[in-house]
Amino acid sequence: SNSSSTGKSSSKPAQQGNPIIVVPNAMTSAITMINAGFFLGKDAVFVPRAQAMQNPAAGKRGGTITITRRLNQRLGGGEITYDIIDNPATRLKNDEWNRVVAVICQGASWQFKGWRYSDPVDLFSRTFGFYVGLEGATVPAELQGWNCKTGKVSRDRRGGDNICLAGFWNGLEEFMAVHKQELFN
Repeated sequence: SNSSSTGKSSSKPAQQGNPIIVVPNAMTSAITMINAGFFLGKDAVFVPRAQAMQNPAAGKRGGTITITRRLNQRLGGGEITYDIIDNPATRLKNDEWNRVVAVICQGASWQFKGWRYSDPVDLFSRTFGFYVGLEGATVPAELQGWNCKTGKVSRDRRGGDNICLAGFWNGLEEFMAVHKQELFN
């Protein structure tokens, strides 16, 4: 019951670890560990893979990128720290999957092979699904049946990056407000 005077810390067990965003580890994907930190982090720009690889700050496949963001004011405006990974099948224990809040997908179901939730319909009922495509490229047909939002980036024009990012962050925060409130620290 919420009537206890001990505050809300007693109502739910404390969540261990940061919420997790999973990015594709296929090098053909627009967003991978190599450029996810630039796109989802403070820079908030899409850096094509070849260019990102020249940058010493680029992420590494199989690594972890940690980013901190301020929540939307209507969700309290607090700061939230996310871990970005690309290999959940080997990295996450079963009980850590509840920390996965978003999956950036590459548009093929084989991406989820070996995952705890490998069926895309099931996966995207538990996580926020987002697909980042290159402007002018066709969106994979497989995405049609998934609960997955899409955004576009251009190879050489940065003007649309913030529209794509707004779609991602607004969608993720709304998803978390409904399904993962315990991760708003």
